[in-house]
Amino acid sequence: MIRLVTALGLGAAAAALALANVALYDTPVDISPTRPSAQRSLREAQDPATGLPAEIDASGFAETFARPLFTPTRRKFVPVADGAPLAPVAADPVAPAQPVASAAPAAAPALLGVSISGAGARVLLQPAGADKANWYGSGETVDGWRVAGVEKDAATLERDGKSARILLYPPVMRPPPPPGGGDGL
Repeated sequence: MIRLVTALGLGAAAAALALANVALYDTPVDISPTRPSAQRSLREAQDPATGLPAEIDASGFAETFARPLFTPTRRKFVPVADGAPLAPVAADPVAPAQPVASAAPAAAPALLGVSISGAGARVLLQPAGADKANWYGSGETVDGWRVAGVEKDAATLERDGKSARILLYPPVMRPPPPPGGGDGL
């Protein structure tokens, strides 16, 4: 008896689903796009004579360009004021190793991004005083600086026998702990 009820229940469910399929089979579906596609706008932005993409007016993207693409918060970097008082620090028992210069001379390009893929590593560099940035691979030269190395968050540039390591994200300057041992008293 239980098998008969189960079989009838499953048969009724299958019949209901089959009827739903028949009803939906003839229902027209609206497949028109909800907004213009990005591909269509790119095709329209091409120069008809050459078939190459035409220069797009970027004046409406000032706010977008003002925010750093590769900064997690997308907020513009604001350096800590040089006049801020520093808390005294106990002497280190071991002298730190002498690192490669972390900041290049004044004419060094700014590092805006890093791309590491199977094809190789490239860095997005903006020459000092320039408005545009370009991608450069290892060994390429920008404003007299040769890209010597690319890391996930830095690039090493060489010029006239000197090397400079430019960081993608500036080092974070933490405020000194409050006086009194940090317990707020």
